[in-house]
Amino acid sequence: MNNKLNKFRNVEHPLPEQYYAWHVFGSGLENVGKDGKPVLLPLREPNDNEILVRVDALGICLSDIKVINLGSNHPRIRGRDLQKEPIVLGHECSVTVVKAGKRWKDNFKKGDRFIVQADIYYNGVGYAFGYLIPGGMEQYTYLDERVLAGDDGCYLLPVQPTTGYSAAALAEPWACVEMSYRLKDRIYPESETPWYITSQPDPKIIQEFPRIKIFAPEQFPQEGQTSQDIIIDVVNPQTVEAWLKYLSPHGTMYLLGDAKEMTNDYISLDVGSVHYEYKRIIGGGKTLEEIRERNQRSDLLPGGTALFIGAGGPMGQMHVQRALEKEDGPKRVVVTDLDAGRLEHLKLRSSELLNKRDVELITVCNKDFANVEDLNRHLNELAPGGYSDVVLLAPVPTLATQAVDFSAPGGFVNLFAGLAIGTIAKISLKKICEGIKIIGCSGSRISDLQHVLQSVEAGKRDTNRSVAAIGGLFATYDGLKAVKEARFPGKVVLYPQILDLPLTPLDKIQELLPEVGKYLSRDGTWTKEAEEALLERFLLWND
Repeated sequence: MNNKLNKFRNVEHPLPEQYYAWHVFGSGLENVGKDGKPVLLPLREPNDNEILVRVDALGICLSDIKVINLGSNHPRIRGRDLQKEPIVLGHECSVTVVKAGKRWKDNFKKGDRFIVQADIYYNGVGYAFGYLIPGGMEQYTYLDERVLAGDDGCYLLPVQPTTGYSAAALAEPWACVEMSYRLKDRIYPESETPWYITSQPDPKIIQEFPRIKIFAPEQFPQEGQTSQDIIIDVVNPQTVEAWLKYLSPHGTMYLLGDAKEMTNDYISLDVGSVHYEYKRIIGGGKTLEEIRERNQRSDLLPGGTALFIGAGGPMGQMHVQRALEKEDGPKRVVVTDLDAGRLEHLKLRSSELLNKRDVELITVCNKDFANVEDLNRHLNELAPGGYSDVVLLAPVPTLATQAVDFSAPGGFVNLFAGLAIGTIAKISLKKICEGIKIIGCSGSRISDLQHVLQSVEAGKRDTNRSVAAIGGLFATYDGLKAVKEARFPGKVVLYPQILDLPLTPLDKIQELLPEVGKYLSRDGTWTKEAEEALLERFLLWND
């Protein structure tokens, strides 16, 4: 590493009197910045309760676009008047400490590196980073006790000095992917008073739960009452649908019954509540013990056949990468998407991973088939007994139906796509009673972020494979527009300490920046070495 990069790592470079920040003044891209440009702010000394950090790398997230679309109406903004109090987006970032205020001078030193857990709570109130707390779409930012001493402690995770800036920043979106495979769902009643919907109560269940509430199938509780555990042994579409509205968030409905004795009826399921409210409906046996045993799995089946539906976008490609590089992952990975170019990108960028493990990657472009029936027939032929795992990356209700239909008995269905609460899909009741587990989740926890960062720093996870385009801070507007238009199959990463670098796709790097492009991997992915060459060329100050 040359002297210039060493000074950058150690924050021994000169600090500016002002810094650039992309303020959001309302809904719509036209309200990002002033006349399409960032604003200049004074770089002041941190207050006693603050630390000043430099933003080193930032990934643009689709969640940023949701804020821009909704403005003050976004639930995390809580009606704030953005004209008077603009916000700074950007929660996928890596930062370096520049200076600590008096309260924190013993805790944080110049040059310390961190990534930020975006979901921040202070005194029970949510202050998400990149929402109400100014985020990473700026050169510098100030962090106070909400981040440094929140309800879960410090929301900063330390990063090793040798870890790349982009690789660290992209741990945040990867944590959302990882969380969906690390959930500990309720697969056995945990409440003291579960509800039991039955015509013939089982004495064993009553003995195990002495305070259980027993209801006849059509004997409903008072309006507004809910339960976290609802056990049903009268398994038919009408009964299941009628009682689903009484299931509380993070609750589970247990369907006792033999799938062999059932016809293939479908229920109307609010798949949005599965994703955002963590509601679960599980089966797979005639007893609670059998259901618990059948639903233990929460990750891809070792040696199985996994299907990723609509996985050409950034998050989908992360899921596929994870499946390909997982040491005990599936034997066959099937990926569908509408865009043949995105699938080709995935194949090219996966070549090194495929050489490391005995796994087969099959891509299927929807447009290659005359109709949906032909597409589905082809997908069924690739897994005649059904898929052990199905991950849905496209927020389409009919695809949620298909995700379950494609599953093998005992399968795992991950509704990762953000289907809004109230989105109804038809789901096979017979499939659920065959032990197919349907899950969904939103965001990530600090433990997931830590898990991903540890994987990155141990060389087990290359988050840089997700990068599709890079740019400097002045390219933020173009980067946001590109993400909104789904222009790239991977992540847009910005380097706020570089100003004038335009948004540049990785496949153009060797042509436009040969001194950087020569450090890309053999299959064209972003690397730490390429990042260092970029910084050496474009850093704002002279050595």
